[in-house]
Amino acid sequence: MKKLIIAVTALALAACTPPPSETGAEDVVLGIYNSVTENIGQRVTPLSEIPMTEDLSDLVTRAQAAADARGEPFIEGDIAANCQDCTSIGDLVIGAQTGPEPVPAPDGHRMVEARFTLNGTEPRAVLYDMVETPEGWRVDNILAEGFSLRTEAQAYLEDTNDAVEPTPPPP
Repeated sequence: MKKLIIAVTALALAACTPPPSETGAEDVVLGIYNSVTENIGQRVTPLSEIPMTEDLSDLVTRAQAAADARGEPFIEGDIAANCQDCTSIGDLVIGAQTGPEPVPAPDGHRMVEARFTLNGTEPRAVLYDMVETPEGWRVDNILAEGFSLRTEAQAYLEDTNDAVEPTPPPP
């Protein structure tokens, strides 16, 4: 009888436990949205709370430093929530990307999509390009509605380099 009770209890616990994510990459994205949910309407999600690859982190840090030197923002708004001045987030679903034209994942990468509703009525989707590193899964790019964090940072640095190139002296 004791064994039966233990078996039934184990089955009940197993039935109530959500299945683990397929890769762990989804868990990292979920962690980002835990921060978004906690802070929405109060502050944007700090870039430091998004676990990035070393390469992306370096690129974003350099773009942010260039923006600070110019006295302007590099990114306005919340990258993870894909909004400015948003007040609420709901209906969060994290998983494989959906849509008519999925973005292909480069070799060794996994694309993870976060779909949610902002301010009760605005559907949004943010796509995370994830890479597994020795430290765990890391974000290698963030894409949303014509936005790429990696492309924006590179373009900002190129604009900054163009703006500070010295003008050659006249002949």
